Amino acid sequence: MSSDPGDLANMADLALPEPISFWPPAAGVWIVGVTVGAMLAVVAWRALRRYRADAYLRGAEAEIDALAGGGAETAEAVSAVLKRAAIVAYGREEVASLTGPGWAAFIRQTTPAGIQTADLGEGLTDMFVPGGRAPGASALVAQAKDWLRSQRGRAAKEA
Repeated sequence: MSSDPGDLANMADLALPEPISFWPPAAGVWIVGVTVGAMLAVVAWRALRRYRADAYLRGAEAEIDALAGGGAETAEAVSAVLKRAAIVAYGREEVASLTGPGWAAFIRQTTPAGIQTADLGEGLTDMFVPGGRAPGASALVAQAKDWLRSQRGRAAKEA
């Protein structure tokens, strides 16, 4: 090597800094991570509360699935199951005294738009009329299950 500072033999490579490490992350990453984790915990907690609050609807749907036969006996059993579910969802004061046409009107009023419950309302009304027609069990059961599904989240909102 020569003592001449301009000699090309004295050149060295550039000294590059160490690559930036992935770990530990910056403070902003920790803040975002904790915030997202807290939001997921809140969503999971609410979903669990709603799932538990809707247990009565799943039980009522299982009871309706277990009904066999047809005619007035099935209509009466469906009505009893729906009445118990409605008492939980809407309160004893509002539902317990309803019978006949009033009960059928309540079912129609509490059914969201787009869900067909005509046979359900007629079946609940006609089963107590002497000489009334026996509703079709399959349509009655299907519409009762639709009504139950439409009530999901109702008890959780009031709790």
